[in-house]
Amino acid sequence: MASLIPENIRVIVVDDDVSILRILKQLLKDKGYEVYTASNGSEAIELIDNTDFDLVITDLMMPESDGLEVLRKTKEKNPRTQVIMITGFATLDSAIESLKLGAFDYIRKPFKIAELDVTIRNAIDKIHLLKSNEMLLNHLRETHKRLKESVTESVSLMEKDIEALDIIEPDADLEVMRAEILNRYGLVGDSAALQLKQFEEEEEAATLNEIERLSQLYEKGVLTKEEFEICKRKLFEAL
Repeated sequence: MASLIPENIRVIVVDDDVSILRILKQLLKDKGYEVYTASNGSEAIELIDNTDFDLVITDLMMPESDGLEVLRKTKEKNPRTQVIMITGFATLDSAIESLKLGAFDYIRKPFKIAELDVTIRNAIDKIHLLKSNEMLLNHLRETHKRLKESVTESVSLMEKDIEALDIIEPDADLEVMRAEILNRYGLVGDSAALQLKQFEEEEEAATLNEIERLSQLYEKGVLTKEEFEICKRKLFEAL
């Protein structure tokens, strides 16, 4: 079974303030995350279009494309990507709008590193949970697929076994049974060149069970039609 521990977390930090980019990049790298940075919304959107991110931390107010546009593009690319909004122009309307669009949380500038750290850890916990659930679901799907294939194969084999048991002597080797029949009725050679030989002793009268057995062997392909007809004729002659 493959490990259900999610792989490394990939994060992008978007802010037009170089000092904030530097601080957050170092904070996230120290936690072992793979970190990208963008100094404006357009640059961030281009990176998001070409890279799969687990977490986006973006400023709300930026030139070119703002944080809400980054949020929209992120959710269009992957709804499971978590987005944390940061802004120094916090209003109730912008907070509500970002949450409606799917933001994980909303942090106001100036913020304390400890406060942001808690929000990041909460977002990462959710990311790990979503990834673990997805990996577990994929594992269950693969397991179900293998079980279904195994059951189908087992049923097919069972049907063949049941069909084989339909012969009067289920444990007998078919070639041995063919040789025994040809010998009993004095038939020599393959089905394409059958010959009769003289009986050295009188055969006992055939029974209905013997006729039924010959019919089943013919139906199963053990005896050819010509062999079956000769054996049947010999049985009737002996009655």
